[in-house]
Amino acid sequence: MKVLIIGSGGREHALGWKLSQSPTLPRLYFAPGNPGTAELGTNLKLSNHAEITAFAAEEGIHLVIVGPEQPLVDGLADKLNSIGVPCFGPDQAAARLEGSKTFAKEVMEATGVPTATYRAFEDLEEALAYAESQPHPLVVKADGLAGGKGVTICQDLAQTQAALQEAMADKRFGKAGDSVVIEEFLTGTEVSFHLISDGERFLPLISAQDHKTLYEDGKGPNTGGMGTYAPSPLVTPELADTIQNDVCIPVLNYLRDQGHPFRGVLFAGLMLTWNGPKVLEFNVRFGDPETQVIMPLLDFDLLPVLHEAARGKLDTSRPHGWRDDSAACVVLAAEGYPVSPRKGDTISGLAPAMDTKIFHAGTKRCQDGTLETAGGRVMGVTAWGEDLETARTKAYRQVEEVKFDGKHYRRDIGGSAR
Repeated sequence: MKVLIIGSGGREHALGWKLSQSPTLPRLYFAPGNPGTAELGTNLKLSNHAEITAFAAEEGIHLVIVGPEQPLVDGLADKLNSIGVPCFGPDQAAARLEGSKTFAKEVMEATGVPTATYRAFEDLEEALAYAESQPHPLVVKADGLAGGKGVTICQDLAQTQAALQEAMADKRFGKAGDSVVIEEFLTGTEVSFHLISDGERFLPLISAQDHKTLYEDGKGPNTGGMGTYAPSPLVTPELADTIQNDVCIPVLNYLRDQGHPFRGVLFAGLMLTWNGPKVLEFNVRFGDPETQVIMPLLDFDLLPVLHEAARGKLDTSRPHGWRDDSAACVVLAAEGYPVSPRKGDTISGLAPAMDTKIFHAGTKRCQDGTLETAGGRVMGVTAWGEDLETARTKAYRQVEEVKFDGKHYRRDIGGSAR
């Protein structure tokens, strides 16, 4: 089977790594990929949707897996499906769940999915006036895609005013900040819940827990994710059933009834509050870095599952087991991340230990064969073992082996679960 994976990060490296273990031994292509994916298949320079669809048709690709959210929001799945190439990822209309915070809130209102109270604004003065009338803390979210950096937790009115000014007037997030959502601040513990859907049936995946802030103990700016672990001990079988029944199924049914069956990964970011789980956001693709801890624990052939889901024919009767282990991923970031990460630092020390895998993200292979930093989140060091402490110990031991100037990482990934 010929498989094309769209994206260049650690998520795509992890997906390719897992798919390469399939008994069907798929031929893997990545667009554009990274130095890690180049060891699994062929990296391609396909710069737009037209080139991707043309390659998929000419090469006879059996399945396209879209890693990042932007191509889905821009309608890549629609284009691939129109030429008969199965795409694992929702169509443009369903992808608005991630592409627009306002749309996601409207869907949750229509389906009764628990979430924070909110108001959406397109006018800065109206947003400022509303903020003055509300108790703090508040959360300001750019409505559109902002690479995981469009959310600001504001402890007081001055911070809210600054966040609104940055998003709506200064255009820090580009068009994503043309409108904003202001919502109540939820307290509790954050967890990530993924399921694979073909539009009718679904397969829940193991839970994970991300660490969003740049520094330990929830301090510093939000990032795309500084590390994660799985499974989350907070997501009991009973809670998983509640999330499926009260959050995922209503949304999947709503999109199906609107004529846009969701074929891909529905990823719910949830806050576990005293009043039960509430949705912080929806993503329409595998999480990053959650994928890096989910894939090592998966104990079944992922390839047919993704292929079936993309074609609306998911077989949920097939056994889908998980390893009785835990996994932890520590993200190594470049100096200056997330505002202006430095690039071009030489990387060394990448020989992985047993039950450890280094997933590339912001890396570049030079002509002389050396490896350099080329992005904010440089790589994710993932390890797994019989329990979380074992996995953490292995991961942090490997982290110390990886060398590059300006290396930054959090030292408390998975620490709160001990």
